Amino acid sequence: MKYFSLFSGVEGFGQGIKDGEPVGFSEIDRYASMVLKYHYPNVKNYGNCETIKWSEVPDFDLLTGGSPCQDFSIAGKRQGISGKRSGLVWEYIRCLREKRPKYFIWENVKGLLSSRRGFDFGNILTAFSESGYALWWQVLNAKDFGVPQNRERIFVVGFREGSPKEIFFESKDSGQIEIMGTTIGEENTRIGERDNVFGIEGLGGGIKGD
Repeated sequence: MKYFSLFSGVEGFGQGIKDGEPVGFSEIDRYASMVLKYHYPNVKNYGNCETIKWSEVPDFDLLTGGSPCQDFSIAGKRQGISGKRSGLVWEYIRCLREKRPKYFIWENVKGLLSSRRGFDFGNILTAFSESGYALWWQVLNAKDFGVPQNRERIFVVGFREGSPKEIFFESKDSGQIEIMGTTIGEENTRIGERDNVFGIEGLGGGIKGD
């Protein structure tokens, strides 16, 4: 499977893609870029995601990336998607709309769920859905997957065709993980329906269960 990695870091996402073939990276940190160059000498690093001309990037099947989380984190100033760093999620969405890959995996901090009382997460899910994707999402904890760290993160998986439910989500140590949210269901089967499809009580409300 060919994939493009946004906000690549040292390319942790790629380690979990069996037989994956990266067609490009987007990373601006000097030292992370050196690691990418060492391990992937023949793969182009496109640098700043805001300047990428997606028409010049080879086609790919999967987009991966965890956009900057500082403005969503409970340890930050909570500027949300209006923040300069976490607002880069719109560059991820720009890629989805211009390249239209079959699938995407997006990751961020759990604090996004409470950012502006859930409005930010609802806004992002709406943008993903309106880009043409069926969605499933869940909070996963690294400790459930053999990592000695309590590290909770939101993962959103998007499919342009079909349903992503077949791949979501089973922990190795704690049994079955219950799905947190989806745009696929008996009552809400069309991409983009808005009647609480996203688990948000109105886009300005809180996440259900908070």
